[in-house]
Amino acid sequence: MTFVHDLAKTAAFALTAALTLAACRGEDPLTSASAGTDTTTTSGGDTSSTTGTDTPTTSSTSTTNDSSTTAVDPTTGTPTTTNMSAGFITTDTTQGTTGPGNPQPNGGMCQTDDDCESMNCYTSPLFPDGGICSECNEDADCVRAGTGISCSLGPSGATCAAGGYGNQCMSQDACQDGLICGPAVDLPIPGIIPDTCGECSESADCDMGMICTPELDIQAFSGAKKCVEPGSVENGALCPLGEDDADAACASGKCGEVDVMGFLTLGVCGECKTDADCMNGTCTPGSLGQGGAMGSVCQ
Repeated sequence: MTFVHDLAKTAAFALTAALTLAACRGEDPLTSASAGTDTTTTSGGDTSSTTGTDTPTTSSTSTTNDSSTTAVDPTTGTPTTTNMSAGFITTDTTQGTTGPGNPQPNGGMCQTDDDCESMNCYTSPLFPDGGICSECNEDADCVRAGTGISCSLGPSGATCAAGGYGNQCMSQDACQDGLICGPAVDLPIPGIIPDTCGECSESADCDMGMICTPELDIQAFSGAKKCVEPGSVENGALCPLGEDDADAACASGKCGEVDVMGFLTLGVCGECKTDADCMNGTCTPGSLGQGGAMGSVCQ
């Protein structure tokens, strides 16, 4: 499942504002992060390899490194092993009995910290079915390790970051000086997506008449609020809907409403706000999807 659709399902926000920040359960970060990678595990003198495609292998030796269950085919009497290691489910009719699964490397699926080699299972309302093994699951992990001050979620799990613009934050301490920890987009239910380090929380935080507006990069799992010059936000980019200077932020002078699944309304710069703006045409509202935002157009 992609990050955007996860957000759409849990917060009805096809982000992220991230963050997000982030999403249709097709390429789930929990599974796509492990796909296409090779992992090698060793138990005693035995070494077994698993690839993202989980090609069945033949072995006369039982291993204890895969999360598997074994049954006997009632027709042939052949042992059948269901292998769920690395989040993939395959069936081998030639592999021997396997024992309980070992902790997963970063990028693997998890339910608790004990499921991860790193002892960090990053969980979030974005992932209602579990979490993802990561370098960190809270900002404090990064501070203790000396690898950063921010634990930020990305396509392959959460990693430590320096607390720069767009990095996620659990408190103001996770942001560099001059940046403010806060929501990239104001959601009706706080905490659905992580807060991020941005330049402002409102236009009063900006200098010289600049306007505080949200930015969103769905592909990069990044979003934050930024100070921009009036009239500098192009059509298809977010604008601060509900603020007095919302229209002034847009190059078109039109910050229109975009409905997200009837749950959330965002501002997106576009050609029009009503039919009256379209010279006898019709104003088609903007939208927000996996590919990003699209502004309103006159037709």
